[in-house]
Amino acid sequence: MLVLVILIYIILTTGLNQFYKLTTRTMKNAAAQTIGLQLVAGLSCLMFIPFFELRFPQNPLVYLFLGLSCIFYALNNRMMANVRKNMEASVIGILQQSYTVLMTLAGFVLFNEQVTLFKIFGIALIVGGNVLVFWQHKKMNKMRYVWIGLLAYACNVAAGLIDVGYSGEFNLPFYTAFLYFVPALFIFIGNRVHVADIIKEYRCANKRDYFVTGFCWGIHYLVLLIAYSIGEVSIVAPLQVWRFSPMW
Repeated sequence: MLVLVILIYIILTTGLNQFYKLTTRTMKNAAAQTIGLQLVAGLSCLMFIPFFELRFPQNPLVYLFLGLSCIFYALNNRMMANVRKNMEASVIGILQQSYTVLMTLAGFVLFNEQVTLFKIFGIALIVGGNVLVFWQHKKMNKMRYVWIGLLAYACNVAAGLIDVGYSGEFNLPFYTAFLYFVPALFIFIGNRVHVADIIKEYRCANKRDYFVTGFCWGIHYLVLLIAYSIGEVSIVAPLQVWRFSPMW
């Protein structure tokens, strides 16, 4: 079952990346387009509510953690926008793997998952790559962007752990939709976007590419949360590096 879920996730993420490139060809306002796509993503998730158990936690603290997850994702996007602007794509690819290391370690410590030689070897390779990045960029006065990148992925880990720990207490499509609607609101307010801007981006876009992008964006994370619910964090976490998150 886990293999099938992972395969579906990879297909959705691959399609998402391809159709998003097509959608951006007509983009005039990045923030407005991102909001529109996030709304489609959230609505796509809500379509699947009837297929999952309809449940919501009684403890109000759980809703607080859900809000914190959205904030951590917002911080990650903000910091990574600065990092992507000033660092090479190859370096960002190495820094991305720090998420895998931290989530794998969290799987060992917080979820009592099995420690294997294969996982330890993978962690060692990733840590070695990050040490090399530190050594190279110390000479180029770009160390602050390395630190910002690591901090951004630490925020991503915090959000991911909240998702793993608390998403199961909600109707899963509702939880996932919330993770798109709230950041869309952050962008709307933070970038002073008008509703007319969102409508304009929609009208300019190829409708097929627009809706396929939004659908894949929403469902790919819903599928990833399903994978977390049936598989080990230390096995599923490396897939999170594939998670799509445009800059805004």
